[in-house]
Amino acid sequence: MRATAPAAQPDAYPPPAETGGVAARRYHARYGSVLPAIDPAAGSAPPEHRPGTPVLPLPFPPAYPSAPAGHGPSGGVECLGALLAALNGVTRVDWTGTGLSAGRAVPSGGGAYPGEVYAATASGLCHYLPTAHALELLTGTDLRADLARSLALPPREQPELLLLISTRLEANLARYGPFGHRLQALDTGVLTGQALTLLEPAGAAPCAHALFADEESGRLLGLDPEAERVHAVVTAGPVGAIAPDAPLLRRRTARSGFEPAPVPLAAVLAVLDQAARPVPLDHTVPADLDLYVVANRVTGLAAGCHRRDPRSGHLVPVAGDVGARRLFPPGGPGELAGFEAACAVVVTGDYESGYPVYGDRWYRMLNLRAGVLGQRIGLAAARAGLGAGLRCDVDTRAADAALRAPRDRTTLLAALIGPERGAGTPAHQLLGPGGPR
Repeated sequence: MRATAPAAQPDAYPPPAETGGVAARRYHARYGSVLPAIDPAAGSAPPEHRPGTPVLPLPFPPAYPSAPAGHGPSGGVECLGALLAALNGVTRVDWTGTGLSAGRAVPSGGGAYPGEVYAATASGLCHYLPTAHALELLTGTDLRADLARSLALPPREQPELLLLISTRLEANLARYGPFGHRLQALDTGVLTGQALTLLEPAGAAPCAHALFADEESGRLLGLDPEAERVHAVVTAGPVGAIAPDAPLLRRRTARSGFEPAPVPLAAVLAVLDQAARPVPLDHTVPADLDLYVVANRVTGLAAGCHRRDPRSGHLVPVAGDVGARRLFPPGGPGELAGFEAACAVVVTGDYESGYPVYGDRWYRMLNLRAGVLGQRIGLAAARAGLGAGLRCDVDTRAADAALRAPRDRTTLLAALIGPERGAGTPAHQLLGPGGPR
């Protein structure tokens, strides 16, 4: 029997009305801490296109760098297409045991891809169609000022570009049940992190916004609030040339598993340093996220659990009797992957510190920020030539115990890192800095 959405249940998330964190706390206790039994026959709800909306095909493959500095995505549809392709487009074709699949530069829980990307520029508002690499032209009206006014902390100057990242609420619930809402927050965080990674080198001074008038932003986008809601807004501009490096476009989940081989400590530290960089946010974080390394085979680092000291960047031993397999339910695929991987990087955070400040929204905000760090971890691993995999089947309670996490902290995300087994899943690269591969 397929799981159904929790719309009529008292512990649903997001709640129908603000409760100051009570509803979010109940939701996590009931649904958000342990991955439920998955319905393998359940598919993912497909994106809904708007009948009758004009569709503009974009040049494929996009050229990188896309334009001279100062004349980036905010100034032309081709440049906007180059940005969106690297953000959420189809970057490769993968051969899997079940056939062909369209791979993207960002991961998603179960490959459901609930996130949608809307772009507001001086030329109007559009919705990106990843598989078609095309734009749905929703309106030619410049809505940037209206959208900026919906932000709790709008930029001092009107942004050249606003990227609105939404989630389809039913996208993964058939497969994961109510747990899918937590995965949606992580997924939109990954997309937000990808947007920041692309826009920062382009000199766009991007900022990720998690505080905004939900109803107003949804109304401006024409969304049905029962089906799709905005989770994050990224403001930027002016945007220079978008020139993603090869690892960003070629990053992928290590689906073939990991070779049980060691990796150097320097590579792990580089991954942690990238993850720990400040995130440009529109809000103050009541308590920052913590990073742990659970090492199986890291040259120069003792096996066991280590916490990254945020001030020095050094790894402080926590427990020597912990392996990455301890983070996952016994007998499942996560336990095997945890045994094979060289290490796990674990992100922990504090729910209770944010509820008094931001209410129920904090649950989404914290998981969204964890998704930003997850994207950075995967990309940094790719730059080191390593495979990575963000796992959604972590046993949160077991992981918290294994990490010896403080009582106010809990596991938000785990990423396994190591050399990918063999040559990895066969793939044909569609995008690259110099064109198709």
